[in-house]
Amino acid sequence: MLALRRVVLFTIFVVACAPPLLAQALPLTMSKSFNPSTVPVGGTSTTTMTVTITNPNASTITGIAFSDTYPAGLVPDVVGAYTCSAGNATFNGSGWSFGNVTLGAGASCSVPILMHATVTGPIVNTTSQVTGTGVPPGGPAAATLNVSAIPALSGWMLIALAMTIAAVAATRIRG
Repeated sequence: MLALRRVVLFTIFVVACAPPLLAQALPLTMSKSFNPSTVPVGGTSTTTMTVTITNPNASTITGIAFSDTYPAGLVPDVVGAYTCSAGNATFNGSGWSFGNVTLGAGASCSVPILMHATVTGPIVNTTSQVTGTGVPPGGPAAATLNVSAIPALSGWMLIALAMTIAAVAATRIRG
């Protein structure tokens, strides 16, 4: 009986004090932003949408994949210099995706895309989840772009503008 008690106590001690044999990997994190976050509607006013993926683990993660479909009213102009090492990257008018990305321990990568809006109001853009080999899925990430209407000049404002322009022109002619 005494020997059995010692075995049980020793087993409890080993189980309680031993480190976990296989530590669970953390999910990759994903963030998204628009800068500036408010723009007027139209192709001449742009914003930079940036998606950032971070590996919070102590080891390199491979096979990272994610995608982003543009909502109605959000139009890509130029893909910036992205820092993700992609095995394959696809950019088109309806969205983009990365596959087979590798991120070192604690590393991050980002994808900036210059965009413009064709509709007014808030535009919410949400990515897919980010997946990688040996880690649980992370994300998705979302950001809101606020799009304002281009202010129209009222009849009185047009008259005031015309009078100001005429006054400036008259001053330059006289003097």
